[in-house]
Amino acid sequence: MRERERLIIALYQLENIVSLTENNEWKNYLYNYLSPVKYELERQLNNLTDTIDHSKIKEQSDEDND
Repeated sequence: MRERERLIIALYQLENIVSLTENNEWKNYLYNYLSPVKYELERQLNNLTDTIDHSKIKEQSDEDND
């Protein structure tokens, strides 16, 4: 399994936790801890996606120069 897939699955799992705790009396307390995890996972996914996109752009520009 690739890193991108792991990050996406982790985000789905986080969404499941949020859904399961929707009626929890202490959901705001829980969300205060889950929220940074969500944004960190999204940040890592975006960084990974940007890296992939930039490498494709570099490959294409290198081919154009030939």
